[in-house]
Amino acid sequence: MSAGLLAAAVALGTAGLLAVLVLLLRAARRRRSSDLRTLGAVGRALAAHAGRRGADDGRAAALAVAEALRVRYDARRVVLAVASLVECAGAPLPDELRAIDLVAPDEAFSSARGASRWHRRTAPAAVRGWMSARGATEVLVAPVAAPELYDVTGEPVSSRVVRARRGVVEIHDPGRGRSRRRGGRRRPGPSVVRGELALLATIARQVGAEVENTRLEARLRRDAHRDPQTRLLNRPGFLQACAREVRDGAGAVAVVSFGLLDQVNDTLGHAGGELFVALAARRLEAVCDSERAASVAPGARLAARLEGDTFAVVVAGVDPTTAKRSAEEMREHLVRPLVLEGIPFEAPVLVGVAAAGVPGLAGERDGHVLASRLLARADVALTAARGAGPVRCYEPSMGERADRRLAVIRGFGPAVTDGHLRVHYQPTVSLEGRTVLGVEALARWEHPELGALLPDEFVPVLEATGQIGGLTQFVLDESLAAARRWLDRGRRLSVAVNLSVGSLDDDFPELVAAALTRHGVPPELLTLEVTESGVSAERDHALPALRRLHALGCRLAVDDFGTGQSSLAHLRRLPVDTVKIDKSFVLGMGTESGDVAVVRAIVEMGHTLGLTVVAEGVESAAVRTALAEMGCDVAQGYLVSKPLPVGCLESWLDALAEAGGAAQGVEGGPVRWSPPAETAPGSPGAA
Repeated sequence: MSAGLLAAAVALGTAGLLAVLVLLLRAARRRRSSDLRTLGAVGRALAAHAGRRGADDGRAAALAVAEALRVRYDARRVVLAVASLVECAGAPLPDELRAIDLVAPDEAFSSARGASRWHRRTAPAAVRGWMSARGATEVLVAPVAAPELYDVTGEPVSSRVVRARRGVVEIHDPGRGRSRRRGGRRRPGPSVVRGELALLATIARQVGAEVENTRLEARLRRDAHRDPQTRLLNRPGFLQACAREVRDGAGAVAVVSFGLLDQVNDTLGHAGGELFVALAARRLEAVCDSERAASVAPGARLAARLEGDTFAVVVAGVDPTTAKRSAEEMREHLVRPLVLEGIPFEAPVLVGVAAAGVPGLAGERDGHVLASRLLARADVALTAARGAGPVRCYEPSMGERADRRLAVIRGFGPAVTDGHLRVHYQPTVSLEGRTVLGVEALARWEHPELGALLPDEFVPVLEATGQIGGLTQFVLDESLAAARRWLDRGRRLSVAVNLSVGSLDDDFPELVAAALTRHGVPPELLTLEVTESGVSAERDHALPALRRLHALGCRLAVDDFGTGQSSLAHLRRLPVDTVKIDKSFVLGMGTESGDVAVVRAIVEMGHTLGLTVVAEGVESAAVRTALAEMGCDVAQGYLVSKPLPVGCLESWLDALAEAGGAAQGVEGGPVRWSPPAETAPGSPGAA
């Protein structure tokens, strides 16, 4: 062969190789482009599913994925089966296909490549039967798998063949490829199959991740609206469900309190308390599903746990009268004893009811707004049931009390800064020496919207909301500032400040010491009063702080004595100097011989323990005389004076001093008090 022919042959061969390379590159580019289009179509379908999860159980997305794969592989049929969801694109599955035939055998999957390709004539027996049921000659198959899970040692906890398989992607009789079979049906060649299987495995992983995300979101959504302990609806779930039941403007909500969880916890521990809540929830569910309940109120019922042993029930389509009758029937079954560890617990079940279709709600058609307002009203009715139960329906007056309470809560902070909160002082006098000994500081609130408020109304609200410490600090500062002014004028008057037991934390004694130092008042001129019922309930909590206050030099008094549950031994252990007889006994001394006996017993007991005895509520000369004969030490009440603003009190003291000839100035003596012959003018009131 000549050199020229050799060169031409080489050139021709080179050109042929280049042409083949170009064709291969173009084919690869087309495959990559097709793969990208397929992945893009699958990605768009999954993204669309992610945007509307829960709307169609993923069926639209599954069908879109199956159709994208059918087009990509030019297949006769594509099946995407995930859990109970089965979607098919292309030729439908045979009608006689049984449910068991939908489950692909483990032999159909390759643990090495993630996807497999099978021909019916060469497949294992189990795979061949599975393909025959589908009427498929050739199948590309890949598992839809969630991310792999590992135990604490790092070992996989799922199946070794197909870990965490959730479903399957099947491509029946793919027809794309260069080689042809007799009869014109195309099938992929071996060099193409590897790429097809890798792509299919990638798509299956995408589908698996989306399935897991969907299930996780569904579980989170379900858990977000369920109480984990009872599996009942929680408050958000109840409001959502209630909105559907009352959206037509009819229905009622009942809030049910078993009121026994604290006692069960104290008796059986928190494990017993959890069991009690579970039993109460099952009892409530049974009552809601009972035929008796349906006969009283046929509307649908849904139960929820709000907190502790407090539950809520919505009854659809009932009027206010039927709602109350239904609540009474429900309570009748709920009050039966619940038995825990052989111990029967009788719960004092209380129910608050609020119905739609009443003034204020009759025109409301927004289900979510109506549900929220009904639940709030039922809560208010439950609070009323605690005082006048056991079943109370919401009344407008209850809402007024709730609004008033809310105004108190919101208005306390501004009241201090704006000067609406003031301190009045009620004098105390010695029954033997007839001299003014001191005053009790009493908070008064002139609310800009509610008018004059007495402590009986706002103190319990501030205690419940944790704002009582601010009130105590305010009254303490005002009282010590007044005591300092009186000292500067030559009047040595003690001041008594009422305390909430909740204020007696570890920091309170230091707060009192700092206030005494800041105002320059001797500690013996400060008396701190705690109620008998409060100190009885919180003895272990209050006792350390009381001892530190007594060691500081402050005097301590037990207020409202006789109405609580203190034993004599308990009173003996308290570091107190004074007992104050509750005014209910003193006011009854003129008409009830039993009250006279109680007062005499308290006076004798107090003196036996070396305590000073103060009688509150002294409003008549006869009662004052009787107290003096019993040996009571101090009197306080309208016979002496009603509570006075600081300016009026000082004028009252000046008038007494002038009438009694007491000296004024730094060396002035005690102010004498002359008791009137009759009851002092003025109506009895809270002091």
